[in-house]
Amino acid sequence: MASKIFMYLLAVFLGVMFALYLSAAVGWTFVYVFVCAPIFSFLVTLWLHKRKSVSLRLDVNRTMLYKKETVTLRITAANKSFFPVPAVKVFLSVPEGLEPESPAKSFVMSIPPRSESTAEIVYSAKVWGCCTVGAKAAELHDFLDFFRFKMPLGENAELLREIKVFPDIPEMAGDAPLLRSAAENAKLADDSEETRETDNVNLFAGMPGYTHREYVEGDPVRRINWKLSSKRDKYMVRLDDEIESIQQNIVLDSRGGSDVYENERAVEGLLAAALGLLKCGFESTVYCRFGGVWESFSVTEPADVSVLQTRLADFRFAEEHERCGRLPAEELSEKGSGAGVLLFTSMFDKSLTAEISSAEEQGIFTAVISADSVSVGSAFQIWRLNEDYSAELIS
Repeated sequence: MASKIFMYLLAVFLGVMFALYLSAAVGWTFVYVFVCAPIFSFLVTLWLHKRKSVSLRLDVNRTMLYKKETVTLRITAANKSFFPVPAVKVFLSVPEGLEPESPAKSFVMSIPPRSESTAEIVYSAKVWGCCTVGAKAAELHDFLDFFRFKMPLGENAELLREIKVFPDIPEMAGDAPLLRSAAENAKLADDSEETRETDNVNLFAGMPGYTHREYVEGDPVRRINWKLSSKRDKYMVRLDDEIESIQQNIVLDSRGGSDVYENERAVEGLLAAALGLLKCGFESTVYCRFGGVWESFSVTEPADVSVLQTRLADFRFAEEHERCGRLPAEELSEKGSGAGVLLFTSMFDKSLTAEISSAEEQGIFTAVISADSVSVGSAFQIWRLNEDYSAELIS
């Protein structure tokens, strides 16, 4: 601003010098124009502002996308007056999970009389979760850029749209140590005599301890052994009822850490475990907290994992000021299924440890799968979830 005022005063000074030493008529004309220009510029811009002649609207070409896909934000400025609009400067919001193609955090549009101007910003999805794109503020500038008027953007003084990015479903090998451990815990959680007799069966080698036959139309999809089917290149169905009672409870911690990538790893690790267990013949129940309420999702076939993936695009970790439980102890106790829990977290701290200890008193034993690089908690079992979604037992 100071440099603009200096250049303006310099132009006036040169006009005076031209009038005094070269041509009075031409020189003083320039001086009068320079002196009146800021007044005219101010009055026109003030009139546009008071009459609300300039309005902004926003549009996006999509609101849900997968990672690496793009979304285009369009901001249109409309001028309904017969004066041209010198400049509208729009300040963009900074979405955490989206990366703009251009690093600019603002842009300027000039609008002819009774017309519109549109600017497009393209974002690429980098991280799972809910993001907001749009304008957080806008200013109307005069012709000389000496005066600025803040423009209203709506009821909440902002013009934003929410974009949801789906989490990925990473591949977790069927013989991964985490899945092996979860399967053994699930088997031991079953108190029936038949299960105890099959404790030594290797469930990760095509399920040889169970009777199978080829799938026929009308068979329940939940009985398909996906791992064995992929090996034989045809659908194979379990014939025994015992496997149906073997389930695993999987929980997503309601609180997240400050690292968005560790938060994402916890979410995607949960999806990988649910699908991995299913391919090995184990159904699961997944618990996530939405809007302050724990919701359960039954995973009995691959389509259920896709449904859960879609639902998790809308998941938000609780804010720091929110009071909420991080483990659905009551829900698990009511179902009588609290023998074993896989808890995925990105903030393994003393607070979570206290809840885990309290749950153990109710017979709920928790294996923690932590994406937190600085975890300080303790539990029945602790697994470190690596960046490649492999898990290693650390205690």
